[in-house]
Amino acid sequence: MELLRNALQSPFNNLLGVFIYLLLIIILTITATTILLYLIPNRFSRSLKNGIVGSVTFLIMILWLYIVVMRQLN
Repeated sequence: MELLRNALQSPFNNLLGVFIYLLLIIILTITATTILLYLIPNRFSRSLKNGIVGSVTFLIMILWLYIVVMRQLN
């Protein structure tokens, strides 16, 4: 438990903190996108909805990687 606390106190200085925050962002992105696609009335097929969720999640992962790399360079 102490390891997790230390990792979350300075997440950009260690790999475990970066991974935990990335995992939380992915879970939140998938949940929010799925809820939005469920609540907005549309006639998308299930495979198209899954493609949208996957694409949005992939874009968020790329943005997260960009933010982490740029923060490490500064």
